[in-house]
Amino acid sequence: MRITKTPPRKPTSITTRLIYINIAVFVILRLAGLISVLGGGNAVGWLIDVLAMPTHVENLLPRFWTVGTYMFTHYDFIHVIFNLLCLHWFGRLFSDLVGEYLLLRTYLIGGLAGAVACILGANVLPVGGIMLGASAAVLALLLAVAVYEPNDRAYVVFIGYVPLKYYAAAFVVIDILSIPGLANAGGHIAHLGGALAGALLALWWRHDGRPLPKGVKPFDWSIFDYKPKMKAVRGGGRPLTDEEFNAQRADRNREIDQILDKIKRSGYDSLTKKEKLKLFDESKR
Repeated sequence: MRITKTPPRKPTSITTRLIYINIAVFVILRLAGLISVLGGGNAVGWLIDVLAMPTHVENLLPRFWTVGTYMFTHYDFIHVIFNLLCLHWFGRLFSDLVGEYLLLRTYLIGGLAGAVACILGANVLPVGGIMLGASAAVLALLLAVAVYEPNDRAYVVFIGYVPLKYYAAAFVVIDILSIPGLANAGGHIAHLGGALAGALLALWWRHDGRPLPKGVKPFDWSIFDYKPKMKAVRGGGRPLTDEEFNAQRADRNREIDQILDKIKRSGYDSLTKKEKLKLFDESKR
């Protein structure tokens, strides 16, 4: 008999987990709508009140948590399908060009920025009711990628490959031109808020951690800091040659292999403090 080992499962990406959460909330709301139709009552209305964000401050304060839950909440089929397709596309782009390390925080910051923009817009335009949907958070991902790697290209059906800066600009222009219609002015304002947040974050990353020009830094960006890739140099400051770099990497790999062998023999608790720190640092590379 031939015994084969099951290959290790690939870790679920942040984008996929976000999609799962949005789908789960959508399914719960649709089931609540079905229960409301069959059994009476208004379960779906109650759930939407709990999860969707009111656009006026006086209604928002008693439901302050909705600034975080609204960006995972959808009820219409077209709405959720479009947003999740965009999340899939833009999330993959973001992971490939910027890194998955920053994806979740960009999604959340974009969603929060969209909420703030919508609330501010409600004081200027006749915007009322509630806001729900991941659009602001998703646009933050797109604008972050477009500002970080503006000349990279994305494929657009019937058009071909388009630089990301033009692709993102098209979304922004559509939202700006859609505001006067007032049918969903609050939503379009929220989209622009998320887009602005994504662009500002990318500007910060492009500065490799250096302070932004005066007036551009609205709060302490250190909690959302990006760790730029560092170039390996010797003590004297000269960049390493390919041979020196490869030798260092080989030494590092040998050390990690020895630590992993020790874990197999004696378990993780047998590692010294230095070995645990070495393993932790390697896992972040």
